[in-house]
Order: sequence, then structure tokens, then C-alpha cells
Amino acid sequence: MHGVVDEKTDVFAFGVLLLELITGHRAVDSNSRQSLVIWAKPLLDTNNVKDLADPRLGEEYDLTEMKRTMLTASMCVHHASSKRPYMNQVVLLLKGEETIIEPKKNLVAQKSLMLEACDLEDYTCSSYLKDLNRHRQLIME
Repeated sequence: MHGVVDEKTDVFAFGVLLLELITGHRAVDSNSRQSLVIWAKPLLDTNNVKDLADPRLGEEYDLTEMKRTMLTASMCVHHASSKRPYMNQVVLLLKGEETIIEPKKNLVAQKSLMLEACDLEDYTCSSYLKDLNRHRQLIME
């Protein structure tokens, strides 16, 4: 990604927008400066609807639709742009017309592996955070 704006950048920004709709939070909290993506990722990885959904909704939402939207958002904000869906796939996912591959159950091991490899790869954690800030700027424009 490294400053390249392409369809996958738009997909990431759309994923952030979905997270804003799901949670009722802004992309970056103005007080704590915490990224919504970083806050939401563990909740998305564990499919934690209760803690992720905007509390103002109560339980007044379709659980299947919420889970579908959460999974789509999670796929859109994947740290590796090559792993993100294309926008036409996003539309099909949200309509329920695209087959969704369920995330693997061993998320703790995956997360650990990702954190171990994060600084070893060309795309580092700090680069990821810089890209999050760039996406936030794109959204605000």
C-alpha cells in the first residue's frame, strides 16, 4: 500500500465506514486518538457482536445481518491489501450473495504469528498505523 491509492485503499476506507456504522464510533477517537480499526479488530476476530454493536441499538438489529456486516468490515480492513476483497465482492457479501469463507478458529495463533512477523516484513506495524492515518484523512475529505 505504502501511499498507493487504488481500489484496495477504497475497500479499506469502506471497511472503516462499516465499522463506524456498526459501532457508532468515529474512525479515530478525538479524545484518545485511538484508531477504530485497532480497537475493533479483536472484537471482529472473536465475532463479539455484543461489545462491537452500537449500544444505542440495544438488540434492535438482525443478528445475521450484523454478523455479515462485521465479517465484511473485517475483510475490508485486513492489514494486507492483497487479502481484501474487491468492491464488487463487498457488494455481494453485504447482499448475502457471495460465499463467505469462515475465519479460521485458531485466531490466537494467527495473531501471535502476525505480531511476530510484523516487524520482519517490509510492511511494518508502524507502516500500518501510518496507512490508517492516511485512510482517515481520505475519509475526512
